[in-house]
Amino acid sequence: MDTPAHFFWEGKMYNDRPAHLISTNLGATAESVELAKDGIVTKAVLVDAPMIRGVDWLERGEGVMSDDILAAEEQCGFRVDEGDVLLVRTGQLHRRNVEGQVNFQQVGGTACQAACLPLFYERGIAMIGTDTTNDVIPSGYPSLTNPIHQVGLVAMGLWILDRANLEDPSQKCRELNR
Repeated sequence: MDTPAHFFWEGKMYNDRPAHLISTNLGATAESVELAKDGIVTKAVLVDAPMIRGVDWLERGEGVMSDDILAAEEQCGFRVDEGDVLLVRTGQLHRRNVEGQVNFQQVGGTACQAACLPLFYERGIAMIGTDTTNDVIPSGYPSLTNPIHQVGLVAMGLWILDRANLEDPSQKCRELNR
C-alpha cells in the first residue's frame, strides 16, 4: 500500500509537505502507512475491466479508461463515490497464471490510464487498487513515468494499493451477479 509519503514532486509531497519529513532513520513522519494500522473501513467497488470489455485480460500497454469505469457503473448498477476504494481488475494475475511471469518494464503493463485521474478527483475516491502496479507501462508521458503515482499521491493525496489479488473477488461478484 502506497501512501502520499511514497512520491514527491519538486521536493514536496501531498499538501505541500516537504520531503524531509521522510527519512531513513525516522521513516515517514507524515502521511505514514501507519495511519491505516487499524485497517480501512469504507465501501470498496470492484471494476472488472476485462469482463466489461468481454475479454480474458487487458493487453500490456493498454489502459483502463474512465469510459470503462462508467460502463461498469451502468452495467453493474453501482457508483463510485467519495471516500470509496476503487479496485480495478485488469486480468494480469490471471494472465500470469496462464502464460507465466514477465518483466513488465520490458514488455509493458496495464493499469488505469492517467486520463482516469480527473474522474478519481471528481469522485473523491480515497484509494485506487489494481492487480498491477497501477501505472500503464509505458505511460505515454515523457515527464511522468508513473502518472497515477506521481499525480495521484502528490497532488490528490490518493492512497494506492499495488498488485492486489482481485481474481477471487471478481469470481465471487460473477457468481452473485453483482
